[in-house]
Amino acid sequence: MTPARVLPLVGGCNFRDCGGYETTDGARVRWGRLYRSGLMARLSAAAAAQVQALGVRAVCDLRRTTERDLHPNPSFGAEVRRFEWDSEQESSPIRDRAFASSNDAAAVHAAMLTMYARLPYGLQPRLAGVFAALDHAAPGAAIVHCTAGKDRTGVAVALVLESLGVRREAIVEDYTLTNTAVDLRSQLLGQDGTGAGLAATVESILALSATAQEAMLAARPEYILASLGAIEARHGSVRQYLLDELALEPALLERLRERLLT
Repeated sequence: MTPARVLPLVGGCNFRDCGGYETTDGARVRWGRLYRSGLMARLSAAAAAQVQALGVRAVCDLRRTTERDLHPNPSFGAEVRRFEWDSEQESSPIRDRAFASSNDAAAVHAAMLTMYARLPYGLQPRLAGVFAALDHAAPGAAIVHCTAGKDRTGVAVALVLESLGVRREAIVEDYTLTNTAVDLRSQLLGQDGTGAGLAATVESILALSATAQEAMLAARPEYILASLGAIEARHGSVRQYLLDELALEPALLERLRERLLT
């Protein structure tokens, strides 16, 4: 029986298992080794216990410091190592330009493409940390998450799947699953209507026209392809980017292939 890809956790957001995807050489990603998620601060006590029972040994939190302070993660046990970074720098200037074009969905779409092309070059320590988290977690599981589980997490998970040799179409499939796995607009507002980890920008998002909101919140194939395309244009391949830009060791990449593929 194939495990569930989307895990319906009470208070969860976009929590998914990245197992089962096929590689170009016929292997498959192991189930229960790499999970991706959005905000986890609202998990019920029972849901947090469910997560802990998955054998999680590392939680890689890609959010900015202010996001973590506003909505801290629950404790998943003393044996779980947290990977976090103190940083406020990201792609906010690009998002700001998108917000300024509140009724122009095409402008927001263009801004999102630019943001995705730049994300691999603005998150290097965190992206490298995702691979370190996976290495630390073995033979247990690691969770990679941000607030929506779409942009930062989408790029990070795409890089991991690329490093494992997963087919490009499956990587795009995994990224776009956000569109059906979660209602991001509702998640931004939260059950109490106050906004989630994006409290600083939620009003700006809600001020966008409906079509512009969709352009920003949707997980469109061309967005993640913009990240991968920018990498390949500059480095020739994702693997070379991992070696040069993230300074990952070939031995680490090989260990992860052995541990995460079956």
